[in-house]
Amino acid sequence: MLTIHSPNSATPQPWQTGAASPKTTPMWLDLTEPSEDERRHAESLLGTTLPTRDQTSAIEASSRLRSADKILRLNIPAFVRADGGQGAMTPLAFVLTPELLATVRYADSIAFRHVAETLRKEDAPRNSVDTFVALIETIVNVGADRMEAVATDLSKLSRSVFSDSRDHRRQLRGALFKVGAMQRQITQVRSALLGVSRIVGYLCEVNPAWMGTPAHVQLKTVHSDAASLTEFDQQLNDRLQFLLDAVLGFINNDQNDIMKVLTVITVVTIPPMILAGIWGMNFKSIGEYDWPHGYAFGLSMIVLSMLLPLIWFRWKRWF
Repeated sequence: MLTIHSPNSATPQPWQTGAASPKTTPMWLDLTEPSEDERRHAESLLGTTLPTRDQTSAIEASSRLRSADKILRLNIPAFVRADGGQGAMTPLAFVLTPELLATVRYADSIAFRHVAETLRKEDAPRNSVDTFVALIETIVNVGADRMEAVATDLSKLSRSVFSDSRDHRRQLRGALFKVGAMQRQITQVRSALLGVSRIVGYLCEVNPAWMGTPAHVQLKTVHSDAASLTEFDQQLNDRLQFLLDAVLGFINNDQNDIMKVLTVITVVTIPPMILAGIWGMNFKSIGEYDWPHGYAFGLSMIVLSMLLPLIWFRWKRWF
């Protein structure tokens, strides 16, 4: 899909194969899983080539950040999808010129939705640089919102794990899946913010004059926000690791309790089984067979052989 945003139009125009070029000068070309026709049309409007998916996914710095002839090529190899971290991450590419911004992505994004809605307002950015800065700011803001949501869920899960409820054991297995899902979300947000942070750091270092002073000031602010989110991300990782260790510790304790019960049952049942085995042998020389109360004596000894180990364990406070 190719969506064309113009500075003098609040309504984006989806481009269809075979359609004519827009009458107004475009400001932002938003390509989502573009076809070859959409890619070629966007390149004709942009006046330069767009990166392929393999080029966008490259992790080396020389492929992610390039500047030449007033054209910035900025790639984020791993970008957060709009499905809450459920699917695989996809790359994101920016091609920025003084007149036009082109974005190439392969999944829906909350940040792009927000910026598209912002462009419908009267005070929305009306040039490529402002739109690019707005996208970068929104990506960081969405990442911060995701982290705050994970922090809230983590607090609720922590209270559940450290509670003394009756179904505590049943909750532990579910807690492991929740911790894994939270870790996946944090990892995806961290990867996206790391890509944004490197882009912003690169732009602050290169400092293209055609971007303008206001844009540089905003990018420096975004760089500071990304750095603070990195610290928050580390705190979330520490809390997740602590909660994971706690859940595994509770599971180990439950397993130890089960093994303790099985051990007690085994020890308690061994003596009566031995006595029953001895008195169950059919030999005439067993004198207890001729006792008037031999059966009652045997039952009493079997019960006593079970009670003595139980009393011993109880006295030792082993259960």
